[in-house]
Amino acid sequence: MTVLFRCHAGKLSNMLKPLSRRLALAAILSLCAAAGAQPTRCDVCGGQLSEQYWTYNSRTCCSQTCIDELRPQCSVCGKIIRDDYNKSDGRIFCGKTCFDTTLPECEICKSPIEKGYVVTSHNYCERCMETHPTCFSCGLPGAYPVRLKDGRDICFHCNRWAVNHQHMAEQHYQRARKQLEAWTRLELKTVPELVLVDKIEIGDLSQKLRKSDSPVSVRGLYSRQTYMKRRGLFGAWKKTPELDEEKIYIVDHLHDNVFRVAATHELMHDLIHEHFPRLKEAPLWVHEGICQQAAAELCHRRNYVDILHGIEECRDPDYGDGYRYINNLMGFEGWRALERWMETVDVDSLPKSAPRGGM
Repeated sequence: MTVLFRCHAGKLSNMLKPLSRRLALAAILSLCAAAGAQPTRCDVCGGQLSEQYWTYNSRTCCSQTCIDELRPQCSVCGKIIRDDYNKSDGRIFCGKTCFDTTLPECEICKSPIEKGYVVTSHNYCERCMETHPTCFSCGLPGAYPVRLKDGRDICFHCNRWAVNHQHMAEQHYQRARKQLEAWTRLELKTVPELVLVDKIEIGDLSQKLRKSDSPVSVRGLYSRQTYMKRRGLFGAWKKTPELDEEKIYIVDHLHDNVFRVAATHELMHDLIHEHFPRLKEAPLWVHEGICQQAAAELCHRRNYVDILHGIEECRDPDYGDGYRYINNLMGFEGWRALERWMETVDVDSLPKSAPRGGM
């Protein structure tokens, strides 16, 4: 940009009276000469300019090579960009191909996600999220799903590690028991019988054993039945306990990690029954909250991130709010705080519904 100075002698004479007119005129002529002088050096390489030169972003350049030094470069391939470019989050891209390399990849179709969903740490494009069935085990869109006889869809990954027969189930069941006993430092004196069931059977059992499972996906159930016998004593018949039959029902084909978490939850029901009988009449949210806390502890120890997310974000009033109340109650002290609470809490004073938000 050329700057022109117009010199008005009369005005300048008045402004510069303290100075010599000759010195003032010399200074003005020097400024005018400097302003109108042509550049002699390239701003990039410092070389001598010829009569023909270029300017780019107010910088003087001796050649196209020097101009290229000033142009933006693609953040991915490093290519010099001479035309229009894309810009996102402070980065520059020469075209859509390079821009797409920065997008997350859909876990199912492997394509770059321009519009999609994030579920915990998993990324899915809009199309796969809407067209793939939800895996009953992990709760995520199922890649290469398999449909079981009872109508459940299971993804390829969960099906690969599915607990689908009794021998395998017993092994994971005993692991869950040992881990629960290690966390609580309490022994399960009698371990309930494990029964694998399908979707239809767990649905029927859920309706018989409890009535509030509709908002959640039931993966396991704890059942305890006391059989009575009659005995005559001095002519009077009385009912006396004869046998407690305890069973834990867990749906088959769960991923082995999900199976152990479900088993831990149900075994915690039995541990409460054996060691904290005073909680027998406690509201349902207390029992489910404690059992969800036991399941969450296993998730923390084994880094089951997705399963833990499901526990923490559960909206069911018994499972979700119950868990958050128990979790806040434990605080930094952990199991000891919960154990002390179970031993001393006034059961009759507990609200029928879990406080919202865990407080």
